[in-house]
Amino acid sequence: MARREKTPRRLSYRLVAIPGTSNQLVFGVRWQTVLGEDPQKEALRLARKVKATHFVHSDARSPSVGLLIAKGKERRAKTRASLFSAASAFAQMHRHGTHIVALNLPDKSVWIAVVIAGVVQAGGDAVFADLQAAQRALDEALARYGEAQVHGDHRTQSRPFSLQQLAAHTNQQSSLRRAGFSLAMISPFWWTILGLFLVYEAWDIGMSYWEERQARIAQEMLAAQPEVDPATLWKKAIAAWAKTARTLGDPGLTPLLQQVESVPTAPGRWKLVEVDCRPQVRSCVAKYRRTRLADNRTLHAALPPTWKIEHVDLESANASWTVPAGLAAQPLLLAELPDAKAMRQVWEPSWQALRPALQDLSLSAPGQVPISVPNVKLANGLEQPVIRPKEIKLPATRALVINAPLRSLYGLALPRTSEVTQLQMRYAPETTPGLTTSAFVTTLKGTIYVESP
Repeated sequence: MARREKTPRRLSYRLVAIPGTSNQLVFGVRWQTVLGEDPQKEALRLARKVKATHFVHSDARSPSVGLLIAKGKERRAKTRASLFSAASAFAQMHRHGTHIVALNLPDKSVWIAVVIAGVVQAGGDAVFADLQAAQRALDEALARYGEAQVHGDHRTQSRPFSLQQLAAHTNQQSSLRRAGFSLAMISPFWWTILGLFLVYEAWDIGMSYWEERQARIAQEMLAAQPEVDPATLWKKAIAAWAKTARTLGDPGLTPLLQQVESVPTAPGRWKLVEVDCRPQVRSCVAKYRRTRLADNRTLHAALPPTWKIEHVDLESANASWTVPAGLAAQPLLLAELPDAKAMRQVWEPSWQALRPALQDLSLSAPGQVPISVPNVKLANGLEQPVIRPKEIKLPATRALVINAPLRSLYGLALPRTSEVTQLQMRYAPETTPGLTTSAFVTTLKGTIYVESP
């Protein structure tokens, strides 16, 4: 029976020998993100699960792992050549910023890799046999990653790049490690010994079927793994929290001060004691005390009909009303969060200038905001929290408390991202007016949302 001819297998990766050594650079490794407390352990577990022969980390602490399903002699357990990931070596060269390399390989194919802050991105290590396909992929990468530094000779503004630069970073970090022992790693010599005990035609058909089936299953399992983008998940979590915050926005503090200032001080011969406004619940309450010639009817006749009056006892009454919906309740815009430099050089000097007209002002250090950590669902049905990337900064809060005459607060400038939780004014007509004293002593309590340091 004639032996069936095998068609050459198309590889998704390329090997390029390093001059002067028996080692080789690997281009076109499949990269994806692993989750867990021990990235090294999780990477090895994933590699064995998808039947990968080799794996490599983008960085010692990075969750990004590259998987390689090697073919031919690279699968053997005993080989003099060591394999090194070209993308991992490129990531070591560029640990800051976004970098894209487009490099022509010796077989006329084009290698394109994408690295952000020293981490190889998922799908960012590919080889294209067609020049037009490579140009399209490079254009898509530039459109997706924005302001990126391009290396190679495929763009006029690109930085020069060569294979010799990658060879200088072939070290333990970029070395492809074997995922484990498998039958495919056995030396051809032992396959020859085994072939003496098998029927030649059965061995030929069986091995062809086995290799094709294993490659197909490995590709399906790789495709089934979820593509996790920690930065996108954290941005969504921060945006969801921002919808729950209500700030002063464009109107500022003035409309809220006018609400308090417009409260009658002696309606129907009742004396005003204090006004307490809570903008977050859209409620203000004015407390009154009866004088000698006043009664309940005179108070009802003097106050607006929309106010709700509650008589606590014969001598006291509370009048409450609802503040307008847009007052101190604007949505928080994350793009307007002031950073530490803006607080130090813009806002704090304005408060220092107003400080002589205030009784006291206290501003706390930045504190954490209650943002829910995003989770991803694993294949076993459990949920795994996503580690926040270093480039994602969380908002922070700074508690603000001010005691001052009501008139002084009209000169108070606050960021648009400020939230007023309470504005309380106490009426003391017997007080002698001064720079920091007044018949209308007011306490303002609130929160300023800032960018975390």
